[in-house]
Amino acid sequence: MEQILRLRPYKREDGTYLLKWLTDRRMLGMWCREHFLFPLSDGQLDRYYKELENDPYAFGFTALNERGVPVGSFRMSRVDYENKSVHLGFIVIDQSLRGQGLGERMVSMAVRYGKEFLGMERITLNVFDCNPGARRCYEKAGFKEEQYKKEDFAFEDEQWGNYLMVYGK
Repeated sequence: MEQILRLRPYKREDGTYLLKWLTDRRMLGMWCREHFLFPLSDGQLDRYYKELENDPYAFGFTALNERGVPVGSFRMSRVDYENKSVHLGFIVIDQSLRGQGLGERMVSMAVRYGKEFLGMERITLNVFDCNPGARRCYEKAGFKEEQYKKEDFAFEDEQWGNYLMVYGK
């Protein structure tokens, strides 16, 4: 039986889950590039929450399971009402629940929200080439590669390429 998945606005207390999910330096880099420093801390998440509150073109979301427990998170940013576009980012699913289709469902729900409630026609996201599982998840949700930047981000002794993926126009 498929798990129930709900979306609600991100709340500051959801950060306790992010702290549990993003405990690895590499995973944190894939999640946010250099937006946060490892190890992730309450102070960094407080700043992130304040950024979301103060940015009229960005919204944070939390995905909840059937019991109302957070299982994933993402944000919509760069909302452009005139050009009808929005960017998804900071997408993460609880590590212990990966591989069950929750990421695809959460991203599909984000697309639906963007299209139906915000009136967006173009929805974008980025994914590093070293994260093929996430890329497959986004493809299953209907995203297609639009652009690839080789060696876009330096992580330790690696160079990560970055795909810009798009849903819609």
